[in-house]
Amino acid sequence: LALLGTTAFAHTVTYDYDKAADFSGFKTYLWVRGTPLNDEINHKRIVAAIDAQLTSKGLAKVEARADPAVFVAYHATFDRDLQISGFSSGWGGYRFGPNRSGSARVDKILTGTLAVDLVDAKTRDIVWRGMASKEVDVKASPEKREKNINKAAEKLFKNYPPKK
Repeated sequence: LALLGTTAFAHTVTYDYDKAADFSGFKTYLWVRGTPLNDEINHKRIVAAIDAQLTSKGLAKVEARADPAVFVAYHATFDRDLQISGFSSGWGGYRFGPNRSGSARVDKILTGTLAVDLVDAKTRDIVWRGMASKEVDVKASPEKREKNINKAAEKLFKNYPPKK
């Protein structure tokens, strides 16, 4: 997951929302299945980080029988990209024939994206979605992974509720 990385790259965060939604009426939420991680440890970290942000925004987690105002789901995806770096050195002009050397390096980059959806429980429409992407450092320590997940959740919910 992008949020697990420890590289110098910042989280890329975006959000969108339904302008017709009345966010002031959303006081309770219930988790529903999205596209979670198969990694139980990081799944728990993500849920805890999102719970903390929702609580800080005045929402309370409830059971299904309590009739929640919104459903919350997260979706985690990964992409592999290639980063190509090249270097060239040498001298010589066109007439004298160049004497050059160079090299190229290809690195595989793992990028993860975390999307969080808030769905109006009455209409079943998505009313808010936040997304965070970041390069993954698969060698990150557990502490660094947790820190990055919390930081991503904080950035995701910075714009919740949206200012209309």
